[in-house]
Amino acid sequence: MGLDGFIWFIGVVENRNDPSQMGRVQVRCVSFHTDNKNDLPTEDLPWATTMLPTTASANSGLGSNPFLAEGTWVLGFFLDAKTKQQPVILGTLPGKPSSLGETAKGFNDPNTRPAPEIGVSVYPKVAGEPDIDKLARGTNTIDKTTDLTKDVNIANSTTTWSEPDSAYKTTYPYNRVFKTETGHVKEYDDTEGEERIHEYHKAGTFYEIDKDGNRTTRIVKDNYEIIAGANYVNVKGDVNLTVDSNCNTYVKGDWNIQVDGNKIENIKGTSTETVDGVATKTFKGTGSEVTAKNSSGTDIKLTGHTHTDPAGVAGSETSTPN
Repeated sequence: MGLDGFIWFIGVVENRNDPSQMGRVQVRCVSFHTDNKNDLPTEDLPWATTMLPTTASANSGLGSNPFLAEGTWVLGFFLDAKTKQQPVILGTLPGKPSSLGETAKGFNDPNTRPAPEIGVSVYPKVAGEPDIDKLARGTNTIDKTTDLTKDVNIANSTTTWSEPDSAYKTTYPYNRVFKTETGHVKEYDDTEGEERIHEYHKAGTFYEIDKDGNRTTRIVKDNYEIIAGANYVNVKGDVNLTVDSNCNTYVKGDWNIQVDGNKIENIKGTSTETVDGVATKTFKGTGSEVTAKNSSGTDIKLTGHTHTDPAGVAGSETSTPN
């Protein structure tokens, strides 16, 4: 190998459905192959091995997988310089397509678009634009403005908060973008003063970290989080939790709550508390006078201590004055 010379090529990927699932592609090589698909159909093109970078082990599934779509221009060489049946792809060649592909001709993506564009290749998507994604070139193609959450109420307050706008302010060529065919996106943006990390699912779920380290997460459907061990959370600032529907909390062990400041509880509906064991409530300060009804319908007052329901039935309150 190599003793018979080194022959390199430029070509176009026409098929990536490797029956051996090894990441190979069928490539039509300029000057070595004709563009006449009657003389040389796509299925008769040689299978090319894709060379991966050193960040991918290419061993036992370690590292990343090859990602070459039909219509991709590539550069490579032949392991067998004389017969030219064992091509190796070294890399891809981005450009600026002057026109859309024609599926009937070689050196084009053979997959067709749906009607009314039958016969037009799926790739390239557009003509007259660079192959580098718009997100990397400074144009934000992910619109999140229509789904922004605005004016969320904070408990027992007239204050509200709103979801921040996207922090996207990219300057070419500092945004590293990874994008899949269906629209999943990862961004690592090194634009000076506007550094970001962003991961986006085509359904609209995403997280984004802005230049100051603020993180915004939006989940458009359900969220499941399972922690097999312990969970420790320390929030240095305030926590504002607003639940638009019901909230169910089930603690199978003990529940310990410590409030170093004041506790305000505002219940606009019915409040029910059932204690199967002993209930103890201690007031170390002077309580405000509260009037309520006991289980017998009699008014009781709480002025620093609780009262006993004379009927002694379920639902009564019993304690010793402090």
